[in-house]
Amino acid sequence: MNLPGHFHQAQYPKRARWFMAIVWALITVKCGVVWWAMPHWNMPTHPIWVVGPTLIFATLVTILWLAHREE
Repeated sequence: MNLPGHFHQAQYPKRARWFMAIVWALITVKCGVVWWAMPHWNMPTHPIWVVGPTLIFATLVTILWLAHREE
């Protein structure tokens, strides 16, 4: 796996960039809803136990997607 220091937009199709933006928007909405819903319905855990892994794995997948190069 190659980890370039910078990313060229031409390397990623416009459709793929839109898809990634929409997915990140959905992740943000999901995290906001979870953060609101858990205290609202008195869940016994803190929302970070759901939001944290979601953001960590989404970030990991995004980094892997950006670092991927077809040779």
